Amino acid sequence: MTAQAIILMLVAMIIVWGGLAVSVTALVVRGRREEDEERAAAFAAAHAHLREGAEQPES
Repeated sequence: MTAQAIILMLVAMIIVWGGLAVSVTALVVRGRREEDEERAAAFAAAHAHLREGAEQPES
């Protein structure tokens, strides 16, 4: 195998594995961001529910 072929093979491997690493990283970041958004929405809904209950006097 020539030096050019080896270099080309290494460059191709770096591109493929780098793309895989970037994709996995993006999915992890996206998942964490969506979890944070869902948690914030649930927190806001719970606080709204508590505020509504506090505003209504018990009979």
